Amino acid sequence: MMDFRKYLEKERFTKSSIKTYTFQAEKFMEWMEKEGQDLIHFNYKKAVSYVAYLQKRHTNIRTINGKIAATRQYFNFLVEKCECAENPFAELLVKGDKTKKMLQNILSSDELEDLYYSYPTDMDMRRSGQLADKRNKVMIGLMVYQGLSTTDMKRLQNEHVQPKKGKVYIPSGKIGGRRELPLMPWQVMELLEYINEIQPELARRKGTNGEELFPVTNGRLTDTVANIIKKLRKVNHKVKNIHQIRASVIVNWLSKYNLRKVQIMAGHRRISTTEKYVQENLQQLQQVINQYHPLS
Repeated sequence: MMDFRKYLEKERFTKSSIKTYTFQAEKFMEWMEKEGQDLIHFNYKKAVSYVAYLQKRHTNIRTINGKIAATRQYFNFLVEKCECAENPFAELLVKGDKTKKMLQNILSSDELEDLYYSYPTDMDMRRSGQLADKRNKVMIGLMVYQGLSTTDMKRLQNEHVQPKKGKVYIPSGKIGGRRELPLMPWQVMELLEYINEIQPELARRKGTNGEELFPVTNGRLTDTVANIIKKLRKVNHKVKNIHQIRASVIVNWLSKYNLRKVQIMAGHRRISTTEKYVQENLQQLQQVINQYHPLS
């Protein structure tokens, strides 16, 4: 890889890019060896099979294309050295709709509800663990019933939750619009205990101003959500991330309410965003029909 590194330096890539590209080139060569491939006979068809391998390992299109870009540069280097006649990765690029990626493995309303009820809050003997678990249970409820994202929950303050009215108000942000959503009856009880007992103690322990509904140190609510997702994956292996949970909630809403209402509930500023969920939902339904009731 030393010659490849020099080639990248000559092409004036940054140090971080050089490090990334050489690492990915090494990973590509490991895959080649494992698959019994050689550079002399490596062609476009085999390049596509490598991309398929990357797609099995990664769901993020940007990540996949980044690895393809690194491999493309490696083959540019091989072509310059006359070790390859052409670059099979020259025109390869994975295209895809971000929304469609999120709409893979949609969870049913029963599966979403099971995530909420299956999350334990009485397993940890430590006080800090008990506080965290009860906070997490409240957050899971807002994910699976109201379809809130991490950024939605970051914006929530105590005043935005109205348990006695059975509602939660989500203020607008850079991405989501403001809306007011109903709470499930069982969420109300959890939220009353959380706001009156759990949240104040968490705020004291975290040293926050006490106004944030979910007080965390250094604003890293993303880490808390990632930890919750790991635990939910043990309940249901289909769980991928909070984006998938939110997409599942929206798709399930569309089976009950009209498009305009779901747009408001989801906080979408444009109805075209909500329409993507409708289109994908119809496509999934057609796939089920074709599978179990083929016309042929």
